[in-house]
Amino acid sequence: MRSNRVRLLNHRIIKDLTDGGFFEQALHVYRCLRLSDVKPDRFTFTYVLKSCVGISAIDEAMSIHSHIFKCGFVCNLLITNSLIEVYSNFGALSSARQLFDDMPQRNLASWNLMISGYGKNGHYKVALEQCSYMKHEGLVLDKVGVKIVLPIIGHVKAFSLGKCIHAHVITTGLSKDTAVVTALLDMYSRCGEFRASSHLFDEISHKDVICWNAMITGYSQLGKPLLVLELFKRMLFEGFGPSIPTIFLLLHACTVLSVIQVGKCMHGYITKLGFSSDVSVSGLLIDMYSKCGELGSASRVFGELSRGNVHSWTSMIHGLGMHGYGRVALMAFFKMVKMGIVPDGICFLVLLASFSHCGMMEEGHKIFYYMVSQYGVQPSMEHYASIVDLFGRAGYINEAVGFLSQMPIEPDSTVMGALLSACRIHDHKETQEVFERFFEPKWSAAGLYKVLVGIHACRGRWDEVIKIRRLMKERGLKGTSGCSLIELNP
Repeated sequence: MRSNRVRLLNHRIIKDLTDGGFFEQALHVYRCLRLSDVKPDRFTFTYVLKSCVGISAIDEAMSIHSHIFKCGFVCNLLITNSLIEVYSNFGALSSARQLFDDMPQRNLASWNLMISGYGKNGHYKVALEQCSYMKHEGLVLDKVGVKIVLPIIGHVKAFSLGKCIHAHVITTGLSKDTAVVTALLDMYSRCGEFRASSHLFDEISHKDVICWNAMITGYSQLGKPLLVLELFKRMLFEGFGPSIPTIFLLLHACTVLSVIQVGKCMHGYITKLGFSSDVSVSGLLIDMYSKCGELGSASRVFGELSRGNVHSWTSMIHGLGMHGYGRVALMAFFKMVKMGIVPDGICFLVLLASFSHCGMMEEGHKIFYYMVSQYGVQPSMEHYASIVDLFGRAGYINEAVGFLSQMPIEPDSTVMGALLSACRIHDHKETQEVFERFFEPKWSAAGLYKVLVGIHACRGRWDEVIKIRRLMKERGLKGTSGCSLIELNP
C-alpha cells in the first residue's frame, strides 16, 4: 500500500516537473526512484522520456529504454509510442522503425508519430508513403495526422495529393476545425497555388491570428510584399491584432520594398504595441533601416538594446558593412565578443562581406582563420565564396585561385561566380583557363555562364560567346533580368 502511494507521489512530481519544463529535475527524481525498490508505472516512463527530449539526452533515453524492458513494459502501446517519438526526435529513425515494426498492435498515434518522424528528418517521400500503408490497414488520417501530413505535402509541393487530403478533410467533417483549415491554407501557399489559398481563406468564417499569419506567410513566400501589406490592413480593419510572427513578416515586406515611410509607421505601431523590446524584432528593424539607407535610425534602434543577441549584433554589423564602414563593423564584432556573445557562421559571413565591400583583404583573411581556429565554425560554401570575392575585388586573382585550389571541398557555382566576376572586373587574361580548370558540368547557375559570356564579349571572342550560349540553351538555362525598387526621401 505504501509502495503504491510512493509511486503515485513520484509520478505526480515527475509529471508536474516535466509539464513545467524542469526536465533535468524530473530526470533526477526518476534516478532517485530507480535507486529505491519502487517500480515506475507506464505513465512515469512516458514523462521521463519527454524530459529526455526536452534536454536532448539521448544516452539517458536509451538507458530508460533498457529499464522499460526490464520492467516488462516493452509491449505497452503508450510507452512504445513515446519511445518512437523520442528516437524520431533524435534522428534515430532506424530504432524508431524497429520499434514500430515489432509492435503487436498499433493505433493512429503510432502511425502519426512515425509519419511525423520521417517528415522531421527530411524523408518526405517515405513519410507520405506511410499514409498509403496506413490506409491498407483500414485506418484513415485523423485531425492530428492531417496537420502532420499537410506541411510535408507543402514542402514537396505535391499539389494533387494536397487536394486529395482537402477532400478527405471535407468528407470527415474536419473542415470546421480552424487549425486544420489553416494547415490547408499553408499547404496551398507553399505549393504556390495562390488562388486556392485565397479562396479557402475567404471561406473561413471564424478566423484567428494564426490563420491570418498563414495567409500573410503565403504572400511573403510567393514574393508579393505589397499584398502582405494590403492583407495586414485588412486584418486590422476586421479587428485582429498582430502577433510577433506577423510583425516579422511585415518588416520583411518593408525591407524588400524599401518603403522607408511605411517602415517608420510600422516601427511606431510596434512600439505602441510593446513589441519593440523583443530582441528579434529589433534585429529586423535594424536590418530594415540599414537596407533602406537609414543607418542613423538603425544605430538608434541598436543603441536602445541593453545587450542584444548574436542576431541583433549581426544585423548592425551588416548595416555598417553595406554602408562602407568596414573598420567600425570590425570594432563592433570585437565588442560583441568581449560582451560574451558567441558569433555564429552567419555573423562571420556578414563580417567577411563587409570586408569585401571595403577592400579589407588582410583583415578578412585573418577573420576567416580566426573563425575556424577559435570558434570551430565549419566554413560553408558561402564563406569560401566570400574569401574568393575578397581577394578578387582587391585584384589578387592569383591568390584567389590559390585559395580555391586549397579548399577541402569542391567549389560550387557560387565560388566560381565570385572568381569569374573578379576576372571580369580586372580583365584577367587567364579567365578561360581558370574556368576550364575548375569547371563542373553539373552546374546549373545561369548567372555563372552569363558572366563568362560578358567576359568573352568584352574581348571580342564571339566564337566563345556563341559556344557558351548554345550550351546554356541545351541545358535550359535562362538568366533573370534584375530590377530595383527603392523609395527615396523627398
